[in-house]
Amino acid sequence: MKDTIAIILAAGLGTRMKSSLPKGLFRVAGLPLVCYPIKAALEAGVSHVTVVVGHQAELVKAEVTKYFPTAQIDFAMQEQQLGTAHATLCAAENAAPFKKALLMNGDLPLISANTIKALGEVYDQTGTTFALVTSRVADPGGFGRIERSPDGEVQQIVEKRDATQEQLAINEVNVGLYMAETASLYADLAKVGTSNQAAEFYFTDIVKMRTSKGEKVGAYVLGDASEAGQINNRAELSEVEAQILRSNAAMIMNLGVTIHLPETVYIETGCLVGSNSEIEPGVSIKAGTVIGSNCLISRGSVLTNARIGDGVTIKPYCVITDSEIKDFAIIGPFAHLRPQSVVGNHGHVGNFVEMKKSNLGEGSKVNHLSYIGDAQVGEKVNIGAGTITCNYDGINKNITVIESGAFIGSDTQLVAPVKVGKNSYVGAGTTVTEDVPDGALALSRVKQVNIENYAKKK
Repeated sequence: MKDTIAIILAAGLGTRMKSSLPKGLFRVAGLPLVCYPIKAALEAGVSHVTVVVGHQAELVKAEVTKYFPTAQIDFAMQEQQLGTAHATLCAAENAAPFKKALLMNGDLPLISANTIKALGEVYDQTGTTFALVTSRVADPGGFGRIERSPDGEVQQIVEKRDATQEQLAINEVNVGLYMAETASLYADLAKVGTSNQAAEFYFTDIVKMRTSKGEKVGAYVLGDASEAGQINNRAELSEVEAQILRSNAAMIMNLGVTIHLPETVYIETGCLVGSNSEIEPGVSIKAGTVIGSNCLISRGSVLTNARIGDGVTIKPYCVITDSEIKDFAIIGPFAHLRPQSVVGNHGHVGNFVEMKKSNLGEGSKVNHLSYIGDAQVGEKVNIGAGTITCNYDGINKNITVIESGAFIGSDTQLVAPVKVGKNSYVGAGTTVTEDVPDGALALSRVKQVNIENYAKKK
């Protein structure tokens, strides 16, 4: 498909979503809706993608560019939403250099690359200049109906609002995915009128225009009708997302991962989990997370753009965001790793510990009730319960450095910027405001005073 451009129609207002957000930017299993047809087209091998935008165009452009930074994608503007034919015409200049055009509605998140390839094969094998994808469904709903001739050839697409009662009974429907020779496509689009109930320029009118001249229209009928699922409202959004989540979980399990109660586990599109890992109920794995082999992700944990090494144990109810956990580390329970946190090999981050923008070196431990922020911690460091890095002075965030082999006693406050040297000790209850030399012991305690018989006097 190197001579093919994909044109994704994503300019609509999406009024039935009842939101100011463009429909294409609603997230479905972690990915904006408009990204799914783009992803399928690229995986099918098209050489270029044009996205037709309209409502909040700059916002749509920014999101698409973010998710496909290296792909050959550009945009065409539809100033007024005058129908699908008009939207396609807006991309005429973009499409001109390409022999074939693949047209897709922007609300088709379930269409696969294999279906696009199959459409291409039908197009090539039938020798036609236009082919489309259809589906046979139990409830045709708002889909356009496919009307065929007595000998089974596609004759026209009838939109629901323009259909007769007899046509409404047809259960073969238009999916919204087409392939056409670019030159003849745009010649026909220029002739499309608005003689329909919506007074819009329907792309689907091209089918009747061609068959009335005796031209053949190729058709690929979906083997799995669920691929035809569209999103026009929030109920459909929920139904389609549930289907994608089931598919994502099934794919992960097929890679050799155990998922307990997969119906309770939320795995967004694009996340990966290595073999022999185990995922307990209620886990959310989101937005770019990659988990290695032989890991345990325990109940209720939420991982967002997290990079998890091999042999990692994440105990229940941890939240890990934009962070990296290296091999054989143990996290939690109830740990919170905020962005730019790194836990080294065999590191331990225990219960009710929060890390932010910090590195914990190999074999280091911070096991209880601590806050480690803007800190660089070396190897084999032990940080006692209740330790706090005081990183914010009201204006700036400052760095704490704890070098390898140091021991930080419980209830220590490290007032940054400050450095604790190699193999040094900080006594429990100390407030560290000055650098601690290598091998030294730092103490800052008020002398204890015992008042005899105080309780009796009280």
